[in-house]
Amino acid sequence: MTSVLIRLGGLAAMVGGLMWIIKGGAILLTGQQPPVVFEAAVPLFAIGLLGLHARLDGRGGTLGKAGVLVACTALASAAIVLMTPLAVFFAVAGFGPFLSLVLLGSAALQAGAFPPPWNALPLAVGLGGPLLILVGGVLDLISERLLEIPIVLVGLAWMLLGYSVLAVKGETVQAPIRVR
Repeated sequence: MTSVLIRLGGLAAMVGGLMWIIKGGAILLTGQQPPVVFEAAVPLFAIGLLGLHARLDGRGGTLGKAGVLVACTALASAAIVLMTPLAVFFAVAGFGPFLSLVLLGSAALQAGAFPPPWNALPLAVGLGGPLLILVGGVLDLISERLLEIPIVLVGLAWMLLGYSVLAVKGETVQAPIRVR
């Protein structure tokens, strides 16, 4: 079951990232947003986080548990937004995955789930994603289309994160060598 969740999570994060790249690219090139692409990515990010948690293989501790709880809350909020578009659920669905990444990224660093430089990627995306989106808000003051540049970059980061969940092998701890 864990390997299925890892594969599903990695693919979901990659597809979600690709959707943000498509959305941002379409707006940059045409000024038109493709329907549903941006919104459909958010639950995929939450599923990607469940895959990241599965990669921790029980070594996530309290941070990992908190991270998966936030990811589940974001996933539920994304489902609620589809039925009732309330601002509080938009906020939890949108920023919940980044908070979850900070928690799961910290747990992944402690657990040695990924080798360097991949070990810092979840935490970097969790901290850097909201900052890039804020930069997009400033760029929006120059031109509305420029807001999409950070969205494309965050989409690329989610694709890399999904790849790391799928394909990057974890660190192996070797037993100490006995010297006689």
